Amino acid sequence: MLDRIDNGWLYTFMCVYEHQSFAKASEHLDTPSSNVSRHIQQLECELGSKLFYRTTRRVTPTPIGELLFSEIKEPLFNLNQSIQNITAASSSLKATVRISAPDIPEIGNVLADFLTEYTNIHLSCEHSTSIESAIKGSPDIIISFERGVLDDRDWISKPIYQWESTVLASPKCIKRYGLPRTVSELETLPCISSYKAFNGNPWIFTEPTTNTILRFAPKTKIDVDGGFIARAIAIRGLGFVALPKTFCSQEISSDHLREIKLDYPLSPLTLFIHYRAISYHSFITKKLVEFILNRIS
Repeated sequence: MLDRIDNGWLYTFMCVYEHQSFAKASEHLDTPSSNVSRHIQQLECELGSKLFYRTTRRVTPTPIGELLFSEIKEPLFNLNQSIQNITAASSSLKATVRISAPDIPEIGNVLADFLTEYTNIHLSCEHSTSIESAIKGSPDIIISFERGVLDDRDWISKPIYQWESTVLASPKCIKRYGLPRTVSELETLPCISSYKAFNGNPWIFTEPTTNTILRFAPKTKIDVDGGFIARAIAIRGLGFVALPKTFCSQEISSDHLREIKLDYPLSPLTLFIHYRAISYHSFITKKLVEFILNRIS
């Protein structure tokens, strides 16, 4: 039975029981309420019994829920105490943590600082341009670039840093294809897009007053997963491109690239850190997540 039950489900169950609320458990776990509901549903499915009576006003445990709480409360408490004891001996701790992250200086520097402080840690770091590809490798932590609102996943996701982004094109491209004023007009023009990053679609716009999300699949014959390549192709006049402004500041100031003002602004490029709730409660994963958030944020 234990091989079919995730410890994270049990921890979620404890939080819902103690707070008597799915919403409060969500806040305590720092995870979407949909994840809390899913964990309880998965646990109920494996146990074959309903654990909570749910109404619009309150959440109360069923007899099976009461029994489960009484049976697992002490073992989970003892496990937590054991982890705290390990934490006290962190200077001599030997452990392995697996992380998937973009190869950028900010991440490299913070990981180097972490390893300098925790000298016995074995770090396994891989690179993926797609969060979906990274998840398949089952790392403890994922860092990824995203635009717009994230899809609901069984991961806790926190923004680390944002870059203002814009649609750009060279004077040659604008002269050849015209200057679009709306996202709808841009749809008919050649664009330089992505085939892996951002789930294959970096073209996500956000209306600032209502936060309405607008996505579209651009007309493109050029798909790349790299800002340097996309910028170089855009400078040659081969299409419109979506990039962070700071990444192209010199090209903008020298008029090699021009900002395209549309009716919807491009969503900012956001660097996210993702981790599973149960992984987060392992000592070293928690330490690394907190270290990255403190250093980069």
